[in-house]
Amino acid sequence: MSSHRCSVWRLRNELIDILELLIECHPQGFDVLLGEVPPPAPAEIHAMMNARRSHEDAGVRTVSPTGTVEAERIVWDAEKFDAVVRKARGWAHITRVCREHREHDPRLWAVVMDHQRFVGASSTRHASRLGYMASRYGLAPNTITRYRREFPEELANAILIPPADSDDWALMPG
Repeated sequence: MSSHRCSVWRLRNELIDILELLIECHPQGFDVLLGEVPPPAPAEIHAMMNARRSHEDAGVRTVSPTGTVEAERIVWDAEKFDAVVRKARGWAHITRVCREHREHDPRLWAVVMDHQRFVGASSTRHASRLGYMASRYGLAPNTITRYRREFPEELANAILIPPADSDDWALMPG
């Protein structure tokens, strides 16, 4: 497998992680994706990443008395986040694709937004809310859960496909 192909798949996975991070951890994640509010600032990115960070750091001191380690981590998190956004052609491209995606399938956007807002990450804990959504949209609860689970991947794929008027297939695996 060529290194280009590996880097494309890595970018796709990193973009899926960024989209999931915005959807799960940003209070206005969908608005960020649609360009209705500005992208998160470095401190917000760091807070979102901390919310999702694994417990590998459990018991390890992450902040020095002067706060230097924490400040470095904020910068590192923001640089990592911004690098993925840049490689995916930037916020303007991401928001344009997200708006097109919402216009193409507004019902899917509504289902995913409602799932995130009312059900959250654990559908078993909020089975009654998922059932309410299922009856509201006329879908099976499993379908709603699948839509939510697949949404970041579908969006990342759309973002990485070059515009129709472009010959730039550099981001596509193959």
